[in-house]
Amino acid sequence: MIDQSFLSSVSGQGFSSVLRRGLPAALIIGMLPLSTVPIMAQQPEPSSATWRATGNEPSWALSRSGDAMLLELDFGQRKLRFTVPAPEKSGPDSLTYSVSVEGIKLTWTVREALCIDTMSGMPRPEQVAVTLDGKRLSGCGGDPARLLQAREWAVTSLADKPLVPKTSITMTFAKDGTVSGLASCNRFSAGYTLSGEGMSISKGLSTMMACEPDILEQEQKFLSMIGRVSRFSISAGGYPIFYTDDNARIVTGDLP
Repeated sequence: MIDQSFLSSVSGQGFSSVLRRGLPAALIIGMLPLSTVPIMAQQPEPSSATWRATGNEPSWALSRSGDAMLLELDFGQRKLRFTVPAPEKSGPDSLTYSVSVEGIKLTWTVREALCIDTMSGMPRPEQVAVTLDGKRLSGCGGDPARLLQAREWAVTSLADKPLVPKTSITMTFAKDGTVSGLASCNRFSAGYTLSGEGMSISKGLSTMMACEPDILEQEQKFLSMIGRVSRFSISAGGYPIFYTDDNARIVTGDLP
């Protein structure tokens, strides 16, 4: 049996239920735009796919598409184009590239380590240092999604309150742009997007099984919060913390 009081409560918060013949009841979730760190083991070298690093004060951007590289300076007013050179290993987690562009020596080093963008606060998986004709520029590079895709995350608290004893909430971020897991009682799946300044989660789908009232209440709270996530950070222990538009936190930690 489906808990009708639960259906009433979620319908008032942008949720609607859908019953499908021959299938379990489903819940359509109306989701709105949502130190050390474990990073997937891989070389920090930019791949043949699009790669980008940026820095502030002064503004600069270094990007790669295939073998073509572009360095933009002074908010794009100055552009240097060149072919990516072969890298040299400069440390256990870093690679260094050197090239001469228009008679100017350009060197940059990509290090696999957590980096926080000084303007947006977005965490990124690589620290990037650029030296242009003797002048050093610092910034962050790589896809922020890599920080989320490293593993399955266990939620430890919602809005700074611990979970109901003996319950679990999990989140797994896939490379195809979906996030899925256990919402407490039911499994959920949705799409996620990372922009230059934040994060959003699209409409999603959840199964719908009857559970104890306190567990369903916790699940409802989680689904409501995840639908309002607007950004994330990485804790000192290396775990994502998700923030809603009113700064309520979804804190993650080790799986039980």
